[in-house]
Amino acid sequence: MKKSICSGLLACLSLFMLPSANAFNEACQLVAKMAGPAYVIQENRVASFTPPDKMPEEFELTLLEQNGGWFVYQTQQAWFDKETCALLHKPSDQGRFDFAPVLLNQSTGSHAVVTSSFMIKTYRKQDIEKMAERYHFRLLTLLPSGSAAIFDVGEVASYDRMLETLDRDKDVQVAAPLLSEPRYRLR
Repeated sequence: MKKSICSGLLACLSLFMLPSANAFNEACQLVAKMAGPAYVIQENRVASFTPPDKMPEEFELTLLEQNGGWFVYQTQQAWFDKETCALLHKPSDQGRFDFAPVLLNQSTGSHAVVTSSFMIKTYRKQDIEKMAERYHFRLLTLLPSGSAAIFDVGEVASYDRMLETLDRDKDVQVAAPLLSEPRYRLR
């Protein structure tokens, strides 16, 4: 009897102590979830401001489309993982090249570049300033609701991990990525 009570208690406790690493298992999974149901992960896609004619061949990238100033490329393998879903710097003999993760908007069929801009809505207006101080985010603009703002989150290691942290913050109501994607397509 003692053994079954201990087993039951351990099982109950394990439900409350699930490690956050098990909350997601793919790169940019939380980013895609917070972006909305139309967005899906594109693990073999990256975006860069570097055009194809200036991109080093060593990266083995195939241009898929241009999205404003962004060039969306297909990679040979995934460059991001759940700990590195954020801006990626890749060195080359030609210098350093920056790459951003990419999602696919299933409803439009276009690629959406994950940038370092996020909308954060707090429960109280005065908590907006706390976000900038607490996380060292740069406040870009306040939104009309008063308790929401757009922040540049800077160079975090993982947007997924950052969203996980913000989800646990008692002052944050919601946090979501602002994606760079075409508004419409010319025919």
